[in-house]
Amino acid sequence: MLTIAMALAAAGLPDESQCRTIAQEPEAALAYAAGLQGFIYGYPLVDLLKQQQNETHRIAQDQPVAAPVNTIAVYPHLLTPETQGQLRAANADTLYLNAWLDLSRGPVLVDVPTFGARYYTLAFMDLYGRPHHLGTRTNGGTARRYALVGPSGGTVPPGYETFPLPTDTAWMLGRVLVTGDADLPRAKALAAEIKLTGPAGTPVTAAEPLQPYDSLRYFELLNSALRQVPAKPGETALLAQFDQAGFGPSRQFDASKLRPAEKLGLGCAVRLGPKVLAQRGFRPARVQNGWMWSGAMADPGNDFLLRAEVARGGYVNAPEESIYPAAITDNRGEMLDGQRQYRIRFAKGQLPPVNAFWSLTAYDRASSQLVANTLKRYNIGDRTRGLRYDRDGSLSLYLSARKPPAGSSNWLPVPAGSFHVVMRLYLPRSEALDGSYALPPIERIEP
Repeated sequence: MLTIAMALAAAGLPDESQCRTIAQEPEAALAYAAGLQGFIYGYPLVDLLKQQQNETHRIAQDQPVAAPVNTIAVYPHLLTPETQGQLRAANADTLYLNAWLDLSRGPVLVDVPTFGARYYTLAFMDLYGRPHHLGTRTNGGTARRYALVGPSGGTVPPGYETFPLPTDTAWMLGRVLVTGDADLPRAKALAAEIKLTGPAGTPVTAAEPLQPYDSLRYFELLNSALRQVPAKPGETALLAQFDQAGFGPSRQFDASKLRPAEKLGLGCAVRLGPKVLAQRGFRPARVQNGWMWSGAMADPGNDFLLRAEVARGGYVNAPEESIYPAAITDNRGEMLDGQRQYRIRFAKGQLPPVNAFWSLTAYDRASSQLVANTLKRYNIGDRTRGLRYDRDGSLSLYLSARKPPAGSSNWLPVPAGSFHVVMRLYLPRSEALDGSYALPPIERIEP
């Protein structure tokens, strides 16, 4: 398990006016240049280590899950605004399972029961934010036994399939489909049958939340990560720059030993880095009828900006597992606002093409979080009871903060202010992946 030193004093970051003086100090400018590259490159590593710390400790009384490493914590309910915790753009379709893995002391074993036709996936996120899946798509729902093996290796017991992961620290986020409230107990029972066996972690204790974005602790965490992950081909020169700046894999980062100009440069990288990501990180490869999607999000390669923005937005699955086209504007090109009413009309035979399920979810645009509504409906899709189809066989879904004139059967309540929507297609068919199928536009119908 990665040990994170927590003794570094959380010195405040410089403000933006101080950052504007960087150009006047060459040493600060050099530190800022390397630091900004490090901030972008290291964002998923730092973000995941932050999550690991916060989910293996008790940081709040209402925390939905907390468990030692190599231990599964099953979320007690489908996620709602009250139970979503730190998850960003969480779904309300599946029961979540959460675990943090430490493979540095040898393989961790996973035993899964027979799921049959019920969809499930276990997504293992390596420290670079790349997902690796097992579940319905890979095993057809049959009972299986896997050995998760990291770079540290180890002996795989007889009867277990080797499932390699590129970093010893990994996050498992499992999803088990729930078809309705009455189905939740059965889904929870199946989730509880998934067994994880590995070296025990430290018992959960209370701790303050780790927040690495308000101090140079960001580079402490990044340095810790870089010293334990295997070197990636083609990144030697970049990591050498990080070494020169004090936070690369061959160095032990110590903020107290930085010169004032170095501290200013690195501090400004953390101060301004989030703005760089927000403005330049995500560039969709495909935009159809206002719906944005990029097949590169699950494996951005050397596009470190995209990799960081994917992590900032909440991570993704491999496209063959699921795709999440998102929309922030209506058919007039204006930002979605809950004070208006919208319609999405699927012509007959043009529902999202999937081999598992599809659903639509709305989130507050600033936080990517679910927002409470009186109907307590947080998604709408192929499992929503009581959907009404039009006489011509089409299906119209209505989005607004207020109940639409058409009634509540096909209504997805949305936040009262700015929001965005995500369409989830689990086990998407080829036409959804290659772009030959296009989701219909979000039509503004009022005012």
